[in-house]
Amino acid sequence: MHGPGGRRGQNAAAELRRRVHEIIRLRMAGDVASMVRLFVENVELTYNCTKLGLFPAGQWRGRDALRENLRRTDIDYEPFDAEILSVLVEGDRTAVRWLGKWRHRATGQIFRMDMAHFLRWRNGLVAQMSEFVDHHCASRAPDVLIPNFEEMLAPGDPGLDRDEIARRMIELGNFSERGPSVALFREFCAPDVVCEFVGDRASISYAGRHRGMEALANIIRTIGVEFEQLGHAMPEVVVDGDCAAVRRTVEWRHRGTGRLGLVELADFARFRKGLIVEIVEFRDSVALLQMQD
Repeated sequence: MHGPGGRRGQNAAAELRRRVHEIIRLRMAGDVASMVRLFVENVELTYNCTKLGLFPAGQWRGRDALRENLRRTDIDYEPFDAEILSVLVEGDRTAVRWLGKWRHRATGQIFRMDMAHFLRWRNGLVAQMSEFVDHHCASRAPDVLIPNFEEMLAPGDPGLDRDEIARRMIELGNFSERGPSVALFREFCAPDVVCEFVGDRASISYAGRHRGMEALANIIRTIGVEFEQLGHAMPEVVVDGDCAAVRRTVEWRHRGTGRLGLVELADFARFRKGLIVEIVEFRDSVALLQMQD
């Protein structure tokens, strides 16, 4: 049974999911004209940890800026293949995580990109888009936590209500100047939690996929040694069933260089029986490298 507006809300969420899939399909098919029509004329764009040398990170506005981003990318890289890993929908907001493969036109080499987008919709069109993209890296097999058949048919039980999931995600990210709390992660995460920090290990030593609370605790301590968090903006949270996505802006100071920087981060988490069993984090690696010198 559906409560008042329940079926209408489900239909609206299903339509936004369909549109997210359509945007990615059109992008990888090279049909930029059709894709851009799914964005409002004055769409607000934010690019993070993005396409160094192709399109600078920062904020842009309008369909023309979106077209220019795509044009510059397509000069050197041909869209090849894509796999959507998750689409979360809550109200007029969606968060999508996906893998894109691109062929370098000059060499024919295939590169894989880990990508995430946070979208806000207006009358069925994208009004705001925030993009997170890993640096170019050689193609490798996807290393994702595959749900079992039962989980594909129906989402698992998160064991928490929506507000508690959001509260925990916000609390984990808003740590003090002393650094992130290992104790809090131990409280909120399963002992065998899978964590992934998207990025290149050549520049971020702990980038990659890890399993277990002890591995996560070591990474948390490493981050606390390197960076001091001075402030943060109110994060954007999307909760959909047993999954949550958070986009946040923090002010960090590198303890070694003393340099300050605003860093955009995005976290995708999956809950089971009240605990986080998987967490994937994107971060503005360009900003981090500039702070590290």
